[in-house]
Amino acid sequence: MAKSLSPEAVEALRRLNDVGVGQTAPQVAQSVAAELLACDLVAEAGSGEVEINCKGRQYLSGDCD
Repeated sequence: MAKSLSPEAVEALRRLNDVGVGQTAPQVAQSVAAELLACDLVAEAGSGEVEINCKGRQYLSGDCD
């Protein structure tokens, strides 16, 4: 069963997923980043930024437990 996320967190995850290699990740509100980190859907990328990880992509595809 998929973890329940706030609408803001889902939108942020989608925006992070759209970032191409070598592109700057979009800014994510600290509260939203904390929610995504707590669910292990993103990883810290340094200086307060986050990037989507495999689990985050699986969440978006609906292929999660």
